[in-house]
Amino acid sequence: MVDFFDGEDITDNPVMAEFLEPVYGLTPARDRPAGYHLIQAETDTCVLWIEIMTANHITVSRTGAGTLTDFVGRVRELQAVMDSLTEIFKFAYTDQWGYLTSQPSMVGTGFRIRSWMHLAGLAHFGYLRELCNAAEVQGVYVELEEPDNPPPGCRVIVFNRYSLGKTVEELTAAYQEFLLRVCEQESAARWRLFYDEPFVLLDILKRAKALVKEALLVSEEMAMDLLSDIRLGFTVGAITSRSLHLEDPEWFCDVMGPVFRWNQMRHMEIYVPLPQSARVRPADMEDAYRAIWLRDRLKFSISSDLTRRATE
Repeated sequence: MVDFFDGEDITDNPVMAEFLEPVYGLTPARDRPAGYHLIQAETDTCVLWIEIMTANHITVSRTGAGTLTDFVGRVRELQAVMDSLTEIFKFAYTDQWGYLTSQPSMVGTGFRIRSWMHLAGLAHFGYLRELCNAAEVQGVYVELEEPDNPPPGCRVIVFNRYSLGKTVEELTAAYQEFLLRVCEQESAARWRLFYDEPFVLLDILKRAKALVKEALLVSEEMAMDLLSDIRLGFTVGAITSRSLHLEDPEWFCDVMGPVFRWNQMRHMEIYVPLPQSARVRPADMEDAYRAIWLRDRLKFSISSDLTRRATE
């Protein structure tokens, strides 16, 4: 498989093992079955992840940030890869059912498209349960353990529930249409908060600003919620900043435990001293460095228009 894709076996790469689940949504090291292998390969346009001995024997994925307009093109590239694989491997396949997999939801095309969505507006108004119900009707699954309690950062995972009965392009088009409707509702919720509840939004942003300035310990979950509030304010023009890059696809990933420890904390430990009392517990030490890093990065101003409308 390595030769076929001209790729690299990174199964035992300790650095990548930390990043795979939070950043790329691949099988975490703790859940890998015996015989598991992960191959990383590059094409002219993307990076491919090939997982061997997963629940479905072989899973080929491509990841990355994108817009609703480029789904079909990306899926076609992935379909071309799978077509080339079927020429050399004899998968369990029938004309009636398509690919036969160990996961019933993957029987058919074997195709799944999964998205991480920032839904702070819908979460604020308590609409995540309604989102789950609407998704069920459209054959989409919203991955929420507790719909009434938003996940850290209001970062919600959605994916197509079924893979049977339609072509890959038809599944993609239906899924894309669903995401578009979710985006429209999320946008409406954010603007409703901005126009109808300016006092509440101002409170959210002032709390975020105070937390960034004063907090000495910031956990991963707290940081995710903080980033969510700031991005929410930015998208409706309630805050301004020259230093924030909220379009960065790794906006949330940077504060996640394994990513933060590798990308930021290991360097900060050399150059940024902490008092001994903050180094007693590893968890406190990580939270302290995260607070320092966020304080240096998250500099923004709240718009005078929002302040005026909220307090007049």
